[in-house]
Amino acid sequence: MMKSETTPNAIYITATIYINLVPGATYDLEVLEKQAAPQSTRSIGKMNYKYHHDNFASFIFRIFPRITMLEIHNLQKEINRFIP
Repeated sequence: MMKSETTPNAIYITATIYINLVPGATYDLEVLEKQAAPQSTRSIGKMNYKYHHDNFASFIFRIFPRITMLEIHNLQKEINRFIP
């Protein structure tokens, strides 16, 4: 997992796919993919993490079927620092 200097609430999963956190929004967690065009992204999935964090593992597993539970746990530890 990498941090982004340009997007402070972004947690990178791969070089092009990252989780963007927007505390206080309707969907406070969004998985985005960088596109080839400059400043272009594609939304892969959104969820309200604050109220549905119990479903996070299945949400991420549907997007990344080869991810391990340890990696999901580490993602949740990073996310929990941003979501009140």
